[in-house]
Formats: sequence, structure tokens, C-alpha cells
Amino acid sequence: MSSAFHADSARRNSALFSFLKETSLCFVLVTLVLVWRQEQAAAPSTAWIVRSGMLRDLAAELPSGRQALVCSPAFMPLPGVAALPFLPFLPPAGYGYAYLYGLAGLLSLAALPLRALLRQRGGGRWASAATPLLALAAAALGPTEHSDLLACLAMLILALYFESRDLAELRAVAGVFWGLTLFAHAAGFALVALRILAAGAAFRRWRRSAEEKAVRWIQGVCVVYVLLVYLFLNWMIMGAWLYPLRTAARLGPSGAPGAAPEPLAGALAHACPDRTPVVSGHWGYGVQPYLDAVGGYRFMDFHPSKVPLLESRPLVLVVPAAGNPLARLSDWRLPDPARQADAVTYLLLTQTPDWRFYLFDSTANQR
Repeated sequence: MSSAFHADSARRNSALFSFLKETSLCFVLVTLVLVWRQEQAAAPSTAWIVRSGMLRDLAAELPSGRQALVCSPAFMPLPGVAALPFLPFLPPAGYGYAYLYGLAGLLSLAALPLRALLRQRGGGRWASAATPLLALAAAALGPTEHSDLLACLAMLILALYFESRDLAELRAVAGVFWGLTLFAHAAGFALVALRILAAGAAFRRWRRSAEEKAVRWIQGVCVVYVLLVYLFLNWMIMGAWLYPLRTAARLGPSGAPGAAPEPLAGALAHACPDRTPVVSGHWGYGVQPYLDAVGGYRFMDFHPSKVPLLESRPLVLVVPAAGNPLARLSDWRLPDPARQADAVTYLLLTQTPDWRFYLFDSTANQR
């Protein structure tokens, strides 16, 4: 009895040591790859800029940080949440690296599960390459506009790993990671939809098994729970639980993919030099240095009532034009005449190929 107990304890300790070793090695390797790629980049990606600004606002406990974390499917919460543990060890100027460390941490959790999946699928020769494969994915996707897909990939690997387990209890845990796949990237919605379709196709096969039926119900409840948490956060922070749907339509390819927009400073100086700019949406993080220089304002969800009451300068709302690659990160809609809260008059002052400049009723600022 005692020898069996010691043997079982030794196996658990060996498994824990193996997990810690593989996870640590993967974290170090992926971190080095991501940091090297960032240092080699000619210019920081939009994802890097937005995540850096978002983390600075979160660390400063500003409402805009919480809003930026949840308000758009373009930037789902999990990559930002994964970066938070690293903020105390970095200066605000280095918070972009916290974003990379968070992605590396998520990928490192998937190292052993990926090894097990490769071995299980008959790829024994590839099983030892799990960590290099994750590092290769990091080199391909990060830091780029698609870096958040690394978090989605990590959660997908973990979900598939637990799906492949023999114990029903472990297969039920896969639902947590399917839910976190939603929380990681907009592509997670498509992946979970495919998983639901696959489960529906196998319905007749598993409905006769009470155990498998319970597993599927638990998985479904986990996914629904994570989705409800996301909607609840939008209700609490943005004031509308379906707020992300406002920006979801902008997530497709922009009218000029990869094209650099006309510099805002030059466009504004030419179009309306006597006015102070106001911007709305995630793209505002990219022009924050210019806004700071001219005393402009950045909001995630703009309404004239949010402008400080003591502001007496004439203001102009700057909106990326449809062909501007930044348009997908803008939060702009024409006011709804059916809603009194939106009864603000906007007038198109002027426009360039990349920008639209709107005047609005400044009296709304006094409500």
C-alpha cells in the first residue's frame, strides 16, 4: 500500500516537473521570438500600439482602458487580461512588452497539450517539436496586426487537448477553453460555431450515452457563460450589452489594405487649423502623441457631453474615411434621430481621401 502510494506520488511529481520544465522553456523561447520580431519591425503594428495604450489606461484606472478592453471584437479581452500580471515589472513606456509576455504565457500553457495531441494523432516524430512549432507560430503572427490570434491558437489547442481525454470530467473542461477561444479573438466565434456544428452532426451518436450528453451540456454551458460574461462587461462598462455589434461590421478588410493613411496632423492643419481634434475608437491610441501636443481628446465612445465643461475652444470630430485602414478601429455612427440622447447635430466641415472632419452642436456640451 505504502509503495503504491509513493509510486503514485512520484508519478505526479514527475508530471508536474515535466509540465513546469516544458512550459518555462516554451515561455522563454516564444518571448525571445516575439521580442526579437518586435525589435526587427520597421514600425510597431497597430495591435502593439493599441494594446500598449489600453494597458496604460488600465494601469491608470481610467475608464477608457476598461472600455477599450471590451468594446470591440477587433480587440477581445483575453490578450489584454493575460498581460496584466506583467505590468508591475515594467515602466508604462514598456507596456507593449507586457502584451507580448502575456501572449507568450498563453502559448506556453499549450506546449505540453500540443505535444500530447501530436503524439496521439500518430505524429510521434513531431511530438518533441511542439515548442518549436509554437515559436514558429509566434514568429509568423507576432507582433503583427494578427498577434491576438496567438491567444486564440493557445486556447484552441487546450480545448482540443481536453476533448481528446478519456475521462468525461476532463472532456467537460474543454468547454472552458472553447469559451476562452471566444474571449481571445473574433475568429474564436467561427471556431466555436464549427465545434457546435460538429457536435450537432454527432448528436445521434452521443445522445444515447448519458455520460456524453452530460459532457456536451457542460461544455455548452461553459461557452454560454463566457459569452454572457463578455456581454455583461459591455453592459456594465459601455452601457449596452450588444455594444460590440456596432463595430463588428467594420472588421472586414479595409478599402485600402496595408496603405498608410494621410498624416492626421497635416490633414487637420490644412482643413481646420483653428480647431481642436476629438477622436473616437481604438485608432485614437495611434495618434495619442499628436493629441497630447495639441490638447485634443480621445474617447472610445464619443458624445459631446463627454468633453470637459471648461473646454471653450472650437472642436472638430475626426473620423477615418471608409478607405482608410483605420476605419475598422473607429467608433463612429451618425446620430439616431429616434433617440433623444443622440439628438446632436453633426455637420461635415471638410474631408480628404483619408479623413472626415465634423462639427457638432457645442451646446450639447452644456447638458
